Amino acid sequence: MTGELPYVDPFDDGRSPSVAATDMDEASSLIDAVFRFERAVSRIGNARLRPWNMTLSSYTALRILANRPHLTLAQLSRRCYARPQTMTRIVTQLETRGFVARGAHPESERALSLEVTEAGLAALDEMGAAVLKISDTLNAVLGRDGIVAADRQLREAALVVEGELREAERPGK
Repeated sequence: MTGELPYVDPFDDGRSPSVAATDMDEASSLIDAVFRFERAVSRIGNARLRPWNMTLSSYTALRILANRPHLTLAQLSRRCYARPQTMTRIVTQLETRGFVARGAHPESERALSLEVTEAGLAALDEMGAAVLKISDTLNAVLGRDGIVAADRQLREAALVVEGELREAERPGK
């Protein structure tokens, strides 16, 4: 550690005058910041989607399907970092609302293909401006170069940690 980092209380609303110090190292502080950022994005995304009675998870699934038609439920689940059971519930809700349709997969007789409907595309277009305001915030705070660098570094770190997880889950470990 190169010096003490300020501890940021996750329950602090920013109006508290005191900031306590901790022996948290830089990597631990980054993990804390990433978790806090993820929670903040989820909360603001869900708040902005409330008028459409959607969650950020549902919006994300719809957005992924709009960009990658004909995914299977399992493929969508992996891309959304969600359990298959959770993704089944999300897709069923999207299908009930007329935003997603299931059909024959173009490459497999056994798999079902998911595709966004015209109503789903219209809903995405309508919701997009509200939800993606976070991009404007990030550009203002980090700038394009900062965003590109952070994205690259976090994705590299995720690959390494995911590799460690696969190694730890291997039988005999």
